[in-house]
Amino acid sequence: MPAVSDTLDQPTVSQKSPPDFSATLIQRVRSLIGRGQINAATLLLPTLQKLCPNSDDVALIKVEIALARGNVAEATATIDRGLADLPQSAPLLLLRARLNFQNRDMVGAAIAAADAVIADHTNAPAKSLLGQALLELGQTEQAAICLREAMAKMPGDMPTLNALTRAAPADAEVMIREAIASGHDDVRMRNALVGVLLKRGDSAGADIEIRNLTVRGEADAQTEILAIQSAIESGHWSEAAALFHKSTAHLPRHA
Repeated sequence: MPAVSDTLDQPTVSQKSPPDFSATLIQRVRSLIGRGQINAATLLLPTLQKLCPNSDDVALIKVEIALARGNVAEATATIDRGLADLPQSAPLLLLRARLNFQNRDMVGAAIAAADAVIADHTNAPAKSLLGQALLELGQTEQAAICLREAMAKMPGDMPTLNALTRAAPADAEVMIREAIASGHDDVRMRNALVGVLLKRGDSAGADIEIRNLTVRGEADAQTEILAIQSAIESGHWSEAAALFHKSTAHLPRHA
């Protein structure tokens, strides 16, 4: 049976592919990458390149494959080649920003993320990453502006929320409460609210949220850590010690 890529070269085939076939194939390749079937995904690349010769999706998938193989250098080179052909590609610029951020190159991350925002001013992930990079560079006010805009579009995004909590705790509290009211009510969001309350020095408010999570049976390990932190900040050392021993009771003890 001929390969899928070979059949595209046969002149006798007159039926055209459905308009959404390329999108379906892109989804299929990404699904294979997500399942760790990197070789299978790689085999579909030639077909995808023929269907989408000028698409940044192909470059993005090549980067995803390189990263899945642990080849950061190849991923970086692929991004560079993609941007040489598509310099205004917001997805490629955002991917460059993410790689720079992971490598602790905050200046490079900020520049690439800013370029992605310029290319697509509605790109909330790019605004978030720009804010996170600016925060690491000490540009707190500018970071808060980016993070607030990103949170408005991505109310449940925890990296954005955690960064906003550091940059502007009061704004973070407001946006967390709005997110909870709009349906993003889960233990992660409630823990984030506890964290921002503690950062603002409101131990009493934090304790109320912790108790509510515990009563509802939704408290997790992070809630326990926050409870210990709240007890310490309130000066309740014996309570903090008791909570610590309770939370670590399941761990093996050494003689």
